[in-house]
Order: sequence, then structure tokens, then C-alpha cells
Amino acid sequence: MKIVINALQYKPNSSGIGVMIRELFGPLTYITKWPCRVILSKDAPAFQAKEGTEIIRSPWDNGQGLRRMIFQSFQLGRRYCRDAVLLTTDSKTPFFLPKSCVLAPVVTDLAVYRLPEAYQRSRVLLWRLQYRYIRRRANFYLAISEFTKREMTDILGIPAERIYVVPCACSEDMRRVEDPAALAAVREKYALPERYVLFVGNNNPRKNLGRMIRAFDVMKERTGLGHHLIIAGEQGWKFDREKALEGVRHREDVRFIGYVPDEDMAALYTGAALFAFPTLYEGFGIPVLEAQRCGVPVVASNVSALPEAAGDGAVYADPYDVESVAHAMERVLEDKALAAGLVEKGYANAKRFSWRASAEKLNKVIEREVSA
Repeated sequence: MKIVINALQYKPNSSGIGVMIRELFGPLTYITKWPCRVILSKDAPAFQAKEGTEIIRSPWDNGQGLRRMIFQSFQLGRRYCRDAVLLTTDSKTPFFLPKSCVLAPVVTDLAVYRLPEAYQRSRVLLWRLQYRYIRRRANFYLAISEFTKREMTDILGIPAERIYVVPCACSEDMRRVEDPAALAAVREKYALPERYVLFVGNNNPRKNLGRMIRAFDVMKERTGLGHHLIIAGEQGWKFDREKALEGVRHREDVRFIGYVPDEDMAALYTGAALFAFPTLYEGFGIPVLEAQRCGVPVVASNVSALPEAAGDGAVYADPYDVESVAHAMERVLEDKALAAGLVEKGYANAKRFSWRASAEKLNKVIEREVSA
């Protein structure tokens, strides 16, 4: 028996699922007693794994979406998954798996069901078809939060006893930057203002950037505070920047800085006065832990998995209500005692999660299921 890891979603400039693949499955290769095989795209970054791990690169780059999908759906299973436990993410499961393959999908969220308008229609249809196959074929399931586990039972009808929760975390390297020179270098690199509210994430509609920007505008108008809004992340296919800024009175104080590499993220968080994350739907919410580890007060949505991830280290707001988000930001920025308390609670909350602990839990689940 071996463990096969479908890491085709691990790509340059990875975020979200790509980070989870690197930070959860990489440590697993060091912990498990079984040999491991990792399937990567042709252009994926180096994958850190235990010596002796078999690394296989597909013939296709990440950007060759159709060819990569065909390889994943119709070739990966037949070629590489015989006598194996296959770890794969969400609906990215090969068809035609050998009978000797134990399938264990890691489900991060079910936004494709809750917010289908955030995705291309063709992808929604394909992903839902794959989930139908998963429900028939999977031996057991993994969820990254209790929230996602509930979604799996509610939407897919999967029995709760077949789902194991293996939570996300954030990198141990993500910590508050105390070096003034390092902070100054990142501030200069991205032309950051002295005071700013930070949002991190791609611009998919589920990230709720339109309301985020309007809430920031309302807060600025009401308080007169000199903060800017810094939005870090790749542009989403359905996000219209000009439409989001339409009618915004303080649009000159809203800046998109694009993708920020890992080595700059801790300083970017550290320099923020507030991290705001009023998204509509998250399977976990790694950025809130990153902000908390960097000593930044957090405003987050009161929906999906965010209260589970952020604990008592955040002020919560209704992401569908611009006034609710504006008021939450205003409270934290104007109340120093509240902000300081959130920082301390955030540090404590972030300690509840670690990738190493999650990898160890995943290993125990696999051993339990395979030996059962």
C-alpha cells in the first residue's frame, strides 16, 4: 500500500488549496509509514517531501486547463493509483479508479453549491458531476472544518461518521516582523501608506470585495480616519474593479497591489492597522490565522467557517450588510483597548492550529481506515 497525493492544484503563486497541499501533504510524507507518490503539474514549484518520495510531473502545465483536466480525470487513476490511498482535493477525483484504490477526498468547501454564480457555468456542471461520482466511490472523507463537515452532510448527504475533520492552519514562518528595515523594505516595495486596512485574497465574487470597498468608504466618510484600503491578491475572472469603485467617494484611498509572494506577507500583515475579511463563504479561512499570528486585529464575517477559525480573536460582522462591516471596522480602529485585546486573543487562538498536528491527525485517520 502507498499514498498517492493529487497535487495538480499546487502551482506557482499558490494560495488557498495550493497552500494546503504544500503544508498538509508535505509533512504527511515524513510521518506516514507508507511510501508516497506526489502528482504535480509540469510547471509546479518544487514540492518538499521526505527523501524517497516519488515525484511525478504530468505532461501539462497548470495553465493548460483542458489537457490537465483530461489527464486528471481519465489517466491519473489508471496509471498511478493501484494499491494506493488517493488523497485528492474537493471534486478533483479521477474517474476509472482501480478497485484496489482507497479514495479519500479532502473537501475544502461546497461553494459550488452555495454560490454557483461565483463560477463559470461549465465548471459548476463538471464539479457537481464529479461530486456525484465521489459520493458513490469514496471510502471515507476529510473536511477542513466542522462547518465544511456540516455542509457535506446537508448538501451531499454523506453520513457524518464517514467524515473526519482535519483543520487547516498557517505556516510557522508567519509571525510578526519586528525588524524596522524589513518592514520599510516591504512598505517601499508596494508603496504602502502609513496607515492601512488590509484585505488578502483573490477577487472571486465570494470574497465580497464590492461590499468591502463600500463599507470602507462609509467608515472613512463617518470617521475621517486617514487609513487606506490595501487589497492583496490576484484578479478574479468575474471581478469588475471599476464597477466596484463606482460611486466610492474615497476611491483614491483604495489600492490593489496584486499577488504578494510568501516572503513579503508577514511584513504586509504586520504593517496593517486592521485585517478585514468580510467574505461570503469560507471553508476555513487561513488569512485570519495569518493576521492573528502577525499581531493584527481582525474583522471577519459571522458566517461559514470564519467564527470557527478566528475564535474570539475577531470582531464579527454580517458580510451582506455594508453598515455592519463599516461599524465593525470603525469600532476596532477607534478603540485602542479593543484592538489590543483582539491582538492578544488572536495570538492565543492561532496557537490552536498547526499543520504538523493536522498532518499527524490525517496519518492516524488513514491508518485507522486502511487497517479497518
